[in-house]
Amino acid sequence: MTKDRLFIAIPVPPQPRSELSKLMEQLQPKLAFRKWVYPDDLHITLTFLGDTDTVTADKVKAAMNDAASAGAPFRLQLGRLGTFGRPLAPSVLWMGVQGELDALHSLQSRIEQSVTPLGFRPEDRPYRPHITIARKYADESPFPPAAELDSEWMRSGESSWSCSQFVLYRTRMNHQPMYEILARFSM
Repeated sequence: MTKDRLFIAIPVPPQPRSELSKLMEQLQPKLAFRKWVYPDDLHITLTFLGDTDTVTADKVKAAMNDAASAGAPFRLQLGRLGTFGRPLAPSVLWMGVQGELDALHSLQSRIEQSVTPLGFRPEDRPYRPHITIARKYADESPFPPAAELDSEWMRSGESSWSCSQFVLYRTRMNHQPMYEILARFSM
């Protein structure tokens, strides 16, 4: 049986995506990351499902319709830059999110609880919402402190947006964009 690598996320809408794209263009010459995220792939992961067969994917869609109907739209905005991994050679450069984080955490928890009966294991780590913008720092020079980079970033517009939907993505390796939307769920 064919399996697709799936995850559930909030896609970043056009205005904040444009701001992040400009920021990535500014940072690319300064920071030697092996991979920068394609702008259309920018998202906030809610839960990673992994390799999933078609029958289970259909059950996930039904569970997500229920999770969406139990929620309501909320507002988020771009936050501060941060990293995961070793401070001098991080594995991930990300943009944080701010705003109605209680609602975001509630949505993530509801989604995770909805897919657990379908055989998906909850994350062992606490949920840390972010937007990955680059992966695998590959410079011999130490990575500069994220706070230093963040202070260089001049926010050019209103980065706040209403989150009224989330999506089920399928990963398509070696494609651009790499993530394909299989289903949308409105709150």
